[in-house]
Amino acid sequence: MRKLFLLLCLTIPCIASAQRPFYASWGSKDISYSETAAPCGKVLADTTVTAWRGERVGVKALVYTEAEADSLALNLKLPKGITGTAGFMDYVLTDNFQRCGVHPTNLTPYRVADIIDTATAKRLDAYKLRPVWVTIEVPTDAKAGVYKTQLTLADAVTGKTRQKLNLSVKVLDRTLPTPDQQTFHVDFWQQPYAVSRYHGVERWSDAHFEALRPYLQLLARCGQRVVSTVLFYEPWGDQSFDKFDAMVRTVRHKDGTWSYDYTVFDKWVTLCADCGIDRQINCYSMVPWDMTFRYYDEAKGKDVDLKTKTNTEEYKQLWTAFLKSFAAHLKERGWFDKTCIAMDERGLENMKDAYRVAQEAAPGIKMALAGSHHKELIDKLYDYCIDFSERFSAEELAARRARGQISTTYTCCSTPAPNIFSNSLPAEAAWLPVFCVANDFDGYLHWSWMNWAELPLTDSRYRLFAPGDTYLIYPGPRSSVRYERFIEGVAMAEKIKILRAAYKAAGDTAALEALNRVVATFSSGEIPEGKTAAQMVNELQGLLNR
Repeated sequence: MRKLFLLLCLTIPCIASAQRPFYASWGSKDISYSETAAPCGKVLADTTVTAWRGERVGVKALVYTEAEADSLALNLKLPKGITGTAGFMDYVLTDNFQRCGVHPTNLTPYRVADIIDTATAKRLDAYKLRPVWVTIEVPTDAKAGVYKTQLTLADAVTGKTRQKLNLSVKVLDRTLPTPDQQTFHVDFWQQPYAVSRYHGVERWSDAHFEALRPYLQLLARCGQRVVSTVLFYEPWGDQSFDKFDAMVRTVRHKDGTWSYDYTVFDKWVTLCADCGIDRQINCYSMVPWDMTFRYYDEAKGKDVDLKTKTNTEEYKQLWTAFLKSFAAHLKERGWFDKTCIAMDERGLENMKDAYRVAQEAAPGIKMALAGSHHKELIDKLYDYCIDFSERFSAEELAARRARGQISTTYTCCSTPAPNIFSNSLPAEAAWLPVFCVANDFDGYLHWSWMNWAELPLTDSRYRLFAPGDTYLIYPGPRSSVRYERFIEGVAMAEKIKILRAAYKAAGDTAALEALNRVVATFSSGEIPEGKTAAQMVNELQGLLNR
């Protein structure tokens, strides 16, 4: 069924026989339309979306022209009480690789419209389809009712209107929490070094911090909770195009003592907090992938790499000195209670060693892991994120929740579908947060949000992993269909919790059972035979927006 749907995504159904030289119509955000498709269907000039107060919703339009050098401008007319934007969508290269490991070079690439550009005027290529993405933000204090909006497409040179598309926004008498108040825990790992490379600014210069700000503000919109920090050079080996530098400068002096410079760490954490990301600080990593720790050796006058193991004395000495200083610094800044020493996909014995060293050096410091489920770590890790294929037991979740601990899940290259690759079906990004709720997870983690490949605006492929696995948004910052649909899924997760509480309080067992029955269909982690992610998401939205 998935392969069939992928093929359908590359065409536009032909309803009428006459092809138009200029075509503009509302389309489906569940379909990845091919740029080479020539529409001949009936124009859908009016459409309606339903939203709660505080919700961000997206709508897709389609534009096609046969004229050479046809320049088009967008104008989104909004009523009082509603905000929004409209932007042309751009295509990026992808292919059908959906696994881990070295990216094959013999796969046929194709282009998918995933980039939501900030441009409201663009020269259109003749005989090419160009989607448009409209984002509507409903304020939390909006009055319930129907709001009339209009997308005008005009000649960018003469200003003459080519077509108008009407959009009705039906706002329900229910309210979502603001992103900073939502209960769903989002953890996308940040990659500030990719931003410095792409924008051509020195790492951690004032220009770098200013370049980072709009990216972090966009990330905060989905309810991001966690700041990703790096304690020693490159925790993840060779899996990124841009290397991760340490945010703490570690120096071993000639007399054998250590000193630490937290300037970059402090500025980065402060910037993230200023942008609305301030609940948790995850610090990578006591157990990096290649177990190498780089520091400046004063006696040698250069950086050196210590390659060791977690059960050695030199490992204990390195981390005991560091953590004693780090814990004192965190307490001074008021950050100790929200900081975790974090690891990624490390084994049980390594985790037990690291936990023991950390607790001896800095008693009470929290720890986090994104990796496999180990019963021995259930009570030890404050933030425990397990692979999409695994589950916590109901008893484990209850105990962890009682202790105030966070229990989440993640997808990576090992999950072909559902996922948030550039070749994933659009609705899969919305599907994932509902899966989390169906399995009583607190939220979702993904290892990369802006870990760009070399040419992120034109080619989402990287020499490792599935295309798009390394980043979810684009330089600009430009949002993506994947990111916008994920925000939709987070809103659905919040709606489920709110409605469950409301139905229970009202004694409406029929509505509660109907909702739980649909949510339960997401729990297996698989799209049932004969269904698509889009069908499941739309069915659930129908219940949530009644």
